[in-house]
Amino acid sequence: MPIDPRTSTRNVSLTSDQLRALIASHPKGCALQQAFYSDPSIYELDMERIFMRRWLCVGHESRIPKSGDFFVHEIAGESLIIIRGADDEVRALVNVCRHRGSEVCYEKEGNAKVLVCPYHAWAYELDGSLRAARQMNEKIDKSKFGLARIHLRVLEGLIFVCFADDPPKFDDAEKTVRASLGHYDWSNAKVAHRGVYSVDANWKLAVENYFECYHCGPAHPEFSRHHSTDKYSTPEAKALREGARVRAKEMGIEIPEVAHWPWPVAPGEESANSFHDAAYPGSVTGSEDGQRVAPLMGDFTDYDGGFSYVDVGPASSYLAYPDYGVIYLFIPRGVQKTDMEIIWLVDKDAKEGVDYELDRLIWMWDVTSIADKKIIDHNQKGVSSRFYRPGPYSPMEAMPMDMTEWYLEQIAPGSDD
Repeated sequence: MPIDPRTSTRNVSLTSDQLRALIASHPKGCALQQAFYSDPSIYELDMERIFMRRWLCVGHESRIPKSGDFFVHEIAGESLIIIRGADDEVRALVNVCRHRGSEVCYEKEGNAKVLVCPYHAWAYELDGSLRAARQMNEKIDKSKFGLARIHLRVLEGLIFVCFADDPPKFDDAEKTVRASLGHYDWSNAKVAHRGVYSVDANWKLAVENYFECYHCGPAHPEFSRHHSTDKYSTPEAKALREGARVRAKEMGIEIPEVAHWPWPVAPGEESANSFHDAAYPGSVTGSEDGQRVAPLMGDFTDYDGGFSYVDVGPASSYLAYPDYGVIYLFIPRGVQKTDMEIIWLVDKDAKEGVDYELDRLIWMWDVTSIADKKIIDHNQKGVSSRFYRPGPYSPMEAMPMDMTEWYLEQIAPGSDD
């Protein structure tokens, strides 16, 4: 039957009743309907119901090694100052002056002994407390005008923040990350490179793409040459994973398989996921030729022929090889604009030009991310067509299908009760 373009939901703003009806009409086992990728009111719900309530990774603490080091991270329309204090504690301060609301930090990163608002020179200590309010009444109660601060956790070097007054419990996520990434010793890693790949698409299309390898064969031949992920359920891939597990165990390394994403292990917990996958014979890491690109990390005394996928919360994922790591951050910038920030990690003592060559280190996930941008951009263009209708997920798209069901639960009217 021909599709009637008059029934398109693109670029509309939905009422609660319309949203409820749209969710009720969602075809089970299929991709989301068009409005979820294009409607401004739904995008705002995404920000409020998901990004303002869940734990979000903002980077690696090696980016701010010294007291006063900071970087600014923008997410969900908010600006945060991630800063290391005089007491060595890392904090997340809201980048909004308590005088008349100007941003305090204009620079994206730097080092400061005191945070001074450029507008009227109100000054704040590194912990966000008000130090001086220039030419104000001396009776001003400084204790009431410190910079707002949100929840922050550092786990294996990863910095997580949450805007919610009562954030999800982090116990299961912490257990999962320590049992997986702990073996790679990311707490003693450093950032070797950061890249931002901006896609002209809704954030959900970017995340869905990451969580399935149905597209790996057609879109990522470079990745598929060395990683068995797109053959995950085949006997060959299962045998390779078992071989990697055995070799890792010989080094005292056991990485558990955890499937608590997108639904957490229990209500009120943050979601977490991990599993150990395998490379094809002859490949030991994610590089152009499959060969080592940096010194071994953590507990690895040799290559096991495997690598680990780890996910925490709705918008951050991690890929760990024995010799380097990759942090994937999905950062919504608008209804159909998303930044994929990719961060490469190496051992903290590794020296560029001596222990690793940057071009070789970043090659795999640079070429993969460039290809991802292309396919995600075209996905959004197709989804925006009057003729778009949701198609069924394949068996290899189980995680995007689960994400869709979880997502609809989060934004349903009444879910904020």
